[in-house]
Amino acid sequence: MVDDELLFRVLKRRASADEQELVRRWRAASPDHEARFEAVRQILEAASRANPWLLTTPPSTLDLLEEAARRDAPRSRSWRPPWWLLGSVGVAAVAIAAVGVWRAERPARPPALAISELVTGPDETSTIGLSDGTVVRLGGSSQLRFDPRADQRTVRLKGRAYFAVAKQEGQPFRVETEAGDLIVLGTRFDADARAGDLRTVVVEGRVAVTAARGGEARISAGQVSRVVDGKLLPTVPIPDASGETKWVGRFLAFQNTPLKQAAREIERVYGVRVTVDSAIAERTITTWLADRSLAEVVRIVCAASLATCLTEKNVVSISGSS
Repeated sequence: MVDDELLFRVLKRRASADEQELVRRWRAASPDHEARFEAVRQILEAASRANPWLLTTPPSTLDLLEEAARRDAPRSRSWRPPWWLLGSVGVAAVAIAAVGVWRAERPARPPALAISELVTGPDETSTIGLSDGTVVRLGGSSQLRFDPRADQRTVRLKGRAYFAVAKQEGQPFRVETEAGDLIVLGTRFDADARAGDLRTVVVEGRVAVTAARGGEARISAGQVSRVVDGKLLPTVPIPDASGETKWVGRFLAFQNTPLKQAAREIERVYGVRVTVDSAIAERTITTWLADRSLAEVVRIVCAASLATCLTEKNVVSISGSS
């Protein structure tokens, strides 16, 4: 059985050869397995940069929350995760909430998570994985409020964010802003909300826009919507929707995205050529990667899609597993 404790040992290089082989096969068997492994790895990496003691004994979720609450108590009644949990990467605290990597050691006390707000500085970006599978890349000088429970799919945004929304039939995902609301089932889009203004660029799928002072519209991939002073303006096409999201940097988020489309986005972000065997071009992938090297991206994408990859100079070739 592959559990989080085993993944933790493998990542710390304390697992036996048999355990390492077991995890290798487990990761290759399912994109969901690879995504879980990646989440555990990011938690360990983000936390260890600020707190080396996390590498020795994995603390319980309650321990992390209690320590954070003690540090923050003199400043505010409402708890916010400290800098070493969110940091510039913004992965550790949320991934703990979403994946539950470290289990509470005291079951008599329910591990109710109080994480509900993420705030970035002027020159900071932060990536957050919500418990429903949605991934958000938050831009500078921005704020995201959310409910950590998996059945709650409404967030409140001030500032800029890129969303890769996990699809759940019959349960739309809602983004609330002062200018209006965005409602989606499963898509990727960029939203910039400042006071009564809201600009939305759809990269994939469709988004319903409801302006605060009247007006509704449905926008599709390759279109941009503007709400100015709470009023909806006409939707217009945009030549390169992906180009409008360059601010996210080395960030990729796929939600059941065809491999051929994922390849185009890798090309755009990393400036390389990516070819995909036509036999697997429609194979889908669900994973996200923030601030990773090209080699790491290729390895993870190919493992998640059960494909074989070859990189030569500036060309990445993706083919079906042999």
